[in-house]
Amino acid sequence: MKRISPFPSFPSRLLIALAGFGAGLLNGLLGAAGGILLVAALPRLERAAPLHTPPGAAESPIDQRDVLATALAVMLPVSAVSGVFYHLGGIRPSPVLLASLILPAAAGGLLGAGLLARIPAHALKRIFAAVVVIAGLRMLL
Repeated sequence: MKRISPFPSFPSRLLIALAGFGAGLLNGLLGAAGGILLVAALPRLERAAPLHTPPGAAESPIDQRDVLATALAVMLPVSAVSGVFYHLGGIRPSPVLLASLILPAAAGGLLGAGLLARIPAHALKRIFAAVVVIAGLRMLL
């Protein structure tokens, strides 16, 4: 009987580690782009080696909601580490700006998390892509 391992193979682990490293690098350098990298990379990594399917279960494509939740869960501690190093390096945000953003951002996060379960996965992909494109265009112009 073939034993099924719950852990991905070495090449898959290497690709996952490279995606994580790239996400951390982008997050530390640019403040948040690491999540974008993970959202783009996770479905491709999943096709190469299913990571979310328990051993012995039928494989299914990773849902966009799982991709978004995973990217957020990874980027939260990475952002905290980056923020500490920014602070230690003398790069500090305005306390007034922070105070003005934290509560509304938390409220938006609660609303967004609540909507996540109600929006179809294909619509989430389009919304994410539109936000990335609009943000990119605004930064270029």
